[in-house]
Amino acid sequence: MRRIFILFIILILLFIMSKTLLSVYSLERDKNIEVLVVYGKKSYQVDAFKSVLEEEGIPYRLVDIGTLLSVNPKELAKHKPAIIIPDGTLQHIHPNAMEWFKDYLSYGGSLLISQDAGIKNYAGAYLKSAIFSPLLGINYILYDKLRADSFSEGYVKIVDGDLEITPGKIDKQQRLIAGYMRELTYSYAKTENNGFDGKTLAFVVDKKDNNEYKALVWKKYKEGYIFYSSLPLGYLKAYSDDMVLRSVLRYFLFKLVKIPHLMNTPKGKGGLVINWHIDANPDWKYIPMMLEKGYIRKGIEYSFHITAGDFRDKPGDNLGFDACGKGRKYVEMIMPYGTIGSHGGWAHNWFSNGILEGRISKKDIYKYIEKNNKCLESITGYKIREYSAPAGVHPQPETTKILEKLGVVAYYYMGDSGSSPNRTFIDGKMVSSKVIAFPITPYGITTSLYEMYKSGVNEEEVYKFLVSLTDFCIKTRQIRLFYLHSYNIPLYPNAILRAIDYWESKEKDGLLEVHSMGYFADFLSRFLKTEYSFRKNDDKLVVKLENPEGLKDIGIAIPNYYGKVLSFPKEVAFLDQDEHFYHFYIKENTQKLELTFKFY
Repeated sequence: MRRIFILFIILILLFIMSKTLLSVYSLERDKNIEVLVVYGKKSYQVDAFKSVLEEEGIPYRLVDIGTLLSVNPKELAKHKPAIIIPDGTLQHIHPNAMEWFKDYLSYGGSLLISQDAGIKNYAGAYLKSAIFSPLLGINYILYDKLRADSFSEGYVKIVDGDLEITPGKIDKQQRLIAGYMRELTYSYAKTENNGFDGKTLAFVVDKKDNNEYKALVWKKYKEGYIFYSSLPLGYLKAYSDDMVLRSVLRYFLFKLVKIPHLMNTPKGKGGLVINWHIDANPDWKYIPMMLEKGYIRKGIEYSFHITAGDFRDKPGDNLGFDACGKGRKYVEMIMPYGTIGSHGGWAHNWFSNGILEGRISKKDIYKYIEKNNKCLESITGYKIREYSAPAGVHPQPETTKILEKLGVVAYYYMGDSGSSPNRTFIDGKMVSSKVIAFPITPYGITTSLYEMYKSGVNEEEVYKFLVSLTDFCIKTRQIRLFYLHSYNIPLYPNAILRAIDYWESKEKDGLLEVHSMGYFADFLSRFLKTEYSFRKNDDKLVVKLENPEGLKDIGIAIPNYYGKVLSFPKEVAFLDQDEHFYHFYIKENTQKLELTFKFY
């Protein structure tokens, strides 16, 4: 019996060794260009990084630290130009590994560290100095000096405009990242300079001592870059704050590493969702005015979300929009100008207050959203696929699971504020892979025009904000959502009308896509089904793509340091170029392509 047990153990060890050897062999032989996400243990932070990399069209591979250190760093750097270590996954790294990382950076590889890589020894005790501190020039574990205060909480202060933070998310005076009704506080690791000679993108202003500590930094090391975040990027994404991780990855991989990637917007252009919330019967007055004065016009596809019931605050108050009764003609008026979606469950304030007060159960949420949808579907003749929660009351993950069952593909969301449409996470888990969250875009600590007005924001400021948001989407090729109420138009009539003129002009110039939530959600969902690879062979880049639902309008970003593009395949159209990339998009809805780009 003992011999059988020993043989069993030996077989298990051989299996593990063979699996490791196969992983090493696979990594050594693979010449595809990829980012390596390195882990010691699988964690929700790793999942959070994976999700954003997928949504941003970045080729990546998960690799455990043992496999990584078994591969020649010089050869690896040729095809795997960046390594990312998420927070919470690799607090212990053997000191001997530093020679490997030095070699990798010396041969042109780059490294991104999120908060806590290499801060503990093999027994789990904190080190006096983080293992990467000598390379970085910053010590990011100060437990030996500060004990519990080595990890703290504070406000993030952005000091470099190249970090893609959405206009409206930064307080203008103090440059702090803002959230709804307040400046946001972030947990972070306190840092100490140790010969740092690189660039600082952001500080954390400590909530207790008011001192500033470096938060987002990078430096050149030999032929590569090393980037450090004292903020727990994966944790933030996993708990409904997507923006910082996404901004950091885009900066590191697009502006420093300059990795070839797919673009997650139609034709690689920036996009804007204009989401009108139609709450109750006061909207009857404003919809005809909006049509008459050009607030709603052809050429711009809006998302109109309607609370359809005949009451607003309580049954019988007759304050509802009454979409299937007296309000029907107003729904029909706006139908040619966009997509109709649901704004909650039948009665605006009654529904949101009922959820908050516990009067409306999960079963009731389903019932009343379905009721709202069916009323609107009886008017539009199509399936309701978009949703916004009244007063932002959207219990996660329950509400999104309900939306998925009802066939909704996109929803307005108070979480992840200021960021791109995404598959949001809550409590460390992806809420849905099928229903796309569209975060609101705030203006400082306000989200609506009414709140802006109450805060004393003047009309010119509102117009400049909407222009800057539009320009941000165009420049960064990202999508943002801005929401409005018709009855707030009188607060800023000229600013809104001028902004609509601006959106229309940029769309006519071919620089911007203004569409409904559903349009962009459908594209992102199709985009995420794409299998792709990039391989560089001398003066050629070979891009392979396959998607069962078609590749039309998927964009490709190719680094311009490869050289000037001499020729490109007939299946793609050239869009433009900027300081880092050439941009192309696929013209036809073919399912499989192998594209070769030549340079000189």
